[in-house]
Amino acid sequence: MNGRIDLTQAEAINDLISGKDQGVTKVAMQALRGGVRKLIEPLKEDLIQIIGQIEVNIDYPEYYDVATVTEEELLPKTKEWLTKINELLSKSQSGKLMREGIKTVILGKPNVGKSSLLNALLEEDKAIVTDIEGTTRDLVEGYVRLPSITLHLIDTAGIRETEDVVEKIGIDKSKQAMNEADLIIVLLDASRELSNEDYELLELTKDKVRLVVYNKSDDVKAELPSDAIMISARQNEIEPLIDAIEAMYEKHSFALNEPTLANERHIALLKQAKEYMMKAIETLEMGLEVDLATIDMQSAYDCIIDILGEKGKKDLLDELFSRFCLGK
Repeated sequence: MNGRIDLTQAEAINDLISGKDQGVTKVAMQALRGGVRKLIEPLKEDLIQIIGQIEVNIDYPEYYDVATVTEEELLPKTKEWLTKINELLSKSQSGKLMREGIKTVILGKPNVGKSSLLNALLEEDKAIVTDIEGTTRDLVEGYVRLPSITLHLIDTAGIRETEDVVEKIGIDKSKQAMNEADLIIVLLDASRELSNEDYELLELTKDKVRLVVYNKSDDVKAELPSDAIMISARQNEIEPLIDAIEAMYEKHSFALNEPTLANERHIALLKQAKEYMMKAIETLEMGLEVDLATIDMQSAYDCIIDILGEKGKKDLLDELFSRFCLGK
């Protein structure tokens, strides 16, 4: 309210207070030091200059010494701005994963060891483990901190054909969790050959980010691939899986040491700004009047300043009167 910090820094303070681990703290500290503003401010300034040039032509046509801006001049600038947005959004996925954790769903047929794996990763008996199939009826969740990343673990009901109404509901929830996951661990039983249910799961997840893991490494009877990830969840021998996850997400760890967008609100607003600018570019490419494009550009600008918690056209008006000798 008093201009000492912007909204992104205020949100970072909240993240520091509620953060679950060191990764969240590091991302929050980057934002608290003004990292998000440093990323957003250049986008804001570029957009002010583009809109400002157009507005001068519209509002002050009598100033003949002001060059008339055309779509040929605007298109390269708007496309360059869009490229910067895309680069930020690409990196933001890493920041989001570091801040919120990797939503990791454990899938497998009943009694393959999903709950045992969840308990081994969490180092606590959170999920019920029995030899009875279909024990897990609902989603069981927990957070685990690996050396460099956090997993938001979700144990699911075993996916199979069943007439049990309650178990069917659990299986439907499992499939929904699968569709929303950042990472899927497909757990297979190394003590027996793959079944039709296993092959169906592999087919169901083939286009998703996944790790295929073979449990019960202490009782291998199936023919496994040479590079198979083998664990024994019940014996707490899960290091090969942890190493595989760490290797998979190593490329995202840069977000802990340099500014990036990690907040869902920031990312959503940036995506909206991108959509508006794409509409503006489409207007320009169609050869329509340049001032029509400013409607969407102004909306993109509003999204950008909303990230920082700023409102109004003050910056835009300041740009008009600082760059051009107007209204004298």
